[in-house]
Amino acid sequence: MKKSILIITILMAFCTNVIAQEQQEKKKKNRFSVEEFQACQKDFIIKHAKLTPEEAEKFFPLFFELQKEKWLIDKEARKKAGFKRGEKRSEEQCAIMINEITDAKIKKAELEKKYMELYQQVLPACKILSVLHAEGRFQKYMLKDMWERKNKKQETN
Repeated sequence: MKKSILIITILMAFCTNVIAQEQQEKKKKNRFSVEEFQACQKDFIIKHAKLTPEEAEKFFPLFFELQKEKWLIDKEARKKAGFKRGEKRSEEQCAIMINEITDAKIKKAELEKKYMELYQQVLPACKILSVLHAEGRFQKYMLKDMWERKNKKQETN
């Protein structure tokens, strides 16, 4: 009897561990990966802007550097403004947040201008415009993909 209880307990513990590992693997698969996103974005832009391998090699370090800088500006603005979802704010707090958001947009615009000048050192102007159009198309593509995956997930549940 004691052996049976011991065996059942060990099997239950093992099964619980296996199920937990499977759930962790599912969560990992559904997590956002910056590296995967950037690889997909890079491939999309290369294809749609018709960049050569040499152009892509020179351009994308600058492109991803700009994206990181813009992300850091946004992060700092959210931090300064004390942005927390669902939190009630006073008019004064909202005014501070608006100013932080506006300042961040100005900083990002200045940064983009600086990087456009750097881009022109590695790509012709027409290619840069093609990249900008491709980047916009990529954003639409990703939004559509996310929407479709969300709807598909809801249909299966």
